[in-house]
Amino acid sequence: MSDAVIALSRGGLYVQTSAGPIQFGLPPETIKDSMSRGLAVPAVYVVPHQLFDRHRGVNVSECEFPAYYNYFVLKRRIRLLVDDASVEARLRTVFGESLFGPGPAAGEGEFARELPASVRPDFAREFAHFRRGPDGRRLEVDTLVEFLRFGGDGRAAVGPGVEVALEPDGSYAVVDGGREVARLPGRIDLPRRLSRPPVSTGAPFAPPAFGVTVLGSSHGFDPSGKTTGFVLWVGHRGLLVDPPVDATELLREQGVPARLIDGVILTHCHADHDSGTFQKLLEERRVHLYTTPTVLRSFLKKYAALSGLSEDLLRRTFSFTAVTIGAPVPVHGAEFWFFYTLHSIPALGFEAFYGGKSLAFSGDTLYEPGALRRLADEGVLSPGRYADLIDFPWYHSVVLHEAGVPPLHTPLAALAALPDEAKRRLYLVHVAERDVPPELGLKVARVGLEHTLRIDVAPPPRGEAIDVLEAICAVELFRDFPLARAGEILHAARRERASAGQVVIRQGTEGDAFYIIASGAVAVMQNGVEIKTYVAGDYFGETALVLGQPRNADVVAKTDAELVAFDSYDFLYLLRGTDIPERLVRLALARSERSWEVLERNLSLRPLTTSQKTQFQSYLTSRAASAGEALWRAGEPPGAAYLVDDAEVALERPPDPPANFRSGAFVGEFDALVHGAPAASSARVLKAGRLFAVARDDLRRLFRDNPGVFVALVGTKFVE
Repeated sequence: MSDAVIALSRGGLYVQTSAGPIQFGLPPETIKDSMSRGLAVPAVYVVPHQLFDRHRGVNVSECEFPAYYNYFVLKRRIRLLVDDASVEARLRTVFGESLFGPGPAAGEGEFARELPASVRPDFAREFAHFRRGPDGRRLEVDTLVEFLRFGGDGRAAVGPGVEVALEPDGSYAVVDGGREVARLPGRIDLPRRLSRPPVSTGAPFAPPAFGVTVLGSSHGFDPSGKTTGFVLWVGHRGLLVDPPVDATELLREQGVPARLIDGVILTHCHADHDSGTFQKLLEERRVHLYTTPTVLRSFLKKYAALSGLSEDLLRRTFSFTAVTIGAPVPVHGAEFWFFYTLHSIPALGFEAFYGGKSLAFSGDTLYEPGALRRLADEGVLSPGRYADLIDFPWYHSVVLHEAGVPPLHTPLAALAALPDEAKRRLYLVHVAERDVPPELGLKVARVGLEHTLRIDVAPPPRGEAIDVLEAICAVELFRDFPLARAGEILHAARRERASAGQVVIRQGTEGDAFYIIASGAVAVMQNGVEIKTYVAGDYFGETALVLGQPRNADVVAKTDAELVAFDSYDFLYLLRGTDIPERLVRLALARSERSWEVLERNLSLRPLTTSQKTQFQSYLTSRAASAGEALWRAGEPPGAAYLVDDAEVALERPPDPPANFRSGAFVGEFDALVHGAPAASSARVLKAGRLFAVARDDLRRLFRDNPGVFVALVGTKFVE
């Protein structure tokens, strides 16, 4: 790569030219990469051919914050070079939602009947106020952005004497003064994430019954800080609030399993608040998304434009809980009350009550008494709305409040003027720590698991039974158990603790129990060699029970671990009348035939969690394939997809040449399998060997339970 090209740490490429820098690709927060290196912030950006990385759930064309920084700080428009008019239209949709919010129906029908109309926001007036630029004129997309396109010759002028050429293979050439100075790929590769995050030994992280782990406390222009987002712990389960990009990765690296966090609260659709949301929604199992229908509509419209997937398809990847303003919303045994803040687009804050204590989160808002008074005098705020905004609930056990630059955010001076008692309970977010003078008596929320704010609460009634049922529900096998079986489960289950290094199961012994990991991690060892790690939400010990064989591996606690155990008789009795025994037999056979190793060869399937791989294995049926055998035929509905072991498979779709696949490839007409439609291609076995088949109904269940796998495979015929 040319000396003129700098690879940015968050992804994207920075090219220095005589007309100023050009950035290729815009993953979230890459503006911080140039700022932290002391490089000039680009005004020209080349939007990649694929706007969204579906495997990672990451927007790689995040234009919002480069546009805001260039316009509001550097007083200039950015220039976006796009492939064609359709890409421009998609990005205009994104800017429309993030800059101006939804249309006149915003908030309609979202308020409790008991909430007086006088305190409800007049969104039309509020958004019109914030839509005025520094010069007082109405902001439009074109105020912030100039769109550029390639000409008929595949070239685009981006500055005096500087052009970007689109090559036939999709790559880019940068020509400066008539000389090519750089050639860049058309695809933006994000930094590789860990497929097997390390698990530390000793005591695992113990989520509080009620508390907060802050993942980021800064804003979109702070090169040394992560954008604001946090985990709100309720009943030892987590809710991600406005997760920053890669937040779930960071948690897994620190030994916090994805299944401990089963919900997301989305407050609004600015990139510094929604960029990590789809990553969580697509990570593992269906999670709950809590927000208002207005914010959800904006979110779906924005990410449908970015991903190229339909709003309906995206909506099917999560469970939506619509929150009502002015009415309680029960979550994990807590009571939440949501409210609309004062912001440029619909944005939420909330109060949460649990175990006799409470927490408030301001969300992005303007809280400045003088400014609020002026907006009331100008008629932007009704008297009731003004009174509601000025009366923020500072009395909670913990208050997380944003701070930033008016007119969209709360100035530090307004928070410094609070009584000392309120400031003791106050933690600032959305602000760089270096910008908070110590003499103000304010503190920025500290980031990291080790700084988790733990709020002492009274234990809930029946807490131990709830913990056992939560552990059971975390296992995909048992998720559809009827409520009528809950009593049997509680009678049969017992809690066990294992210290780090303790042998829980010994290879060669008789199987006498089944285990679910409630917290901590264990290692599966065969002949002294570790072959995999299981964490909270995973299970083990079933193979010996369903096959009647001795234990085939040691299981050793890697950390202190809490387990939910079932004796063999109770376990098999609970499974009566279900398809679980059949699935467990398939799982045991698939494991004995090295299916895990085959999954590990697939670059797209390798990053799946151990729980997802286990579910995948439970659907596999091993079979010998003969040379020349047809796996499916064009024009006929396919019955299965196939994970290739040591066979070789040819995918044929004339007039394209056949594509051949070897060990580790996962091939199938995935759209046809989901919809029961005829296949557009044919597949046949080139070389005899072993395949693992996944039947159509099982594939649908896999997609239902793992939205990220579904989104990664929809519209494709293979992953390698």
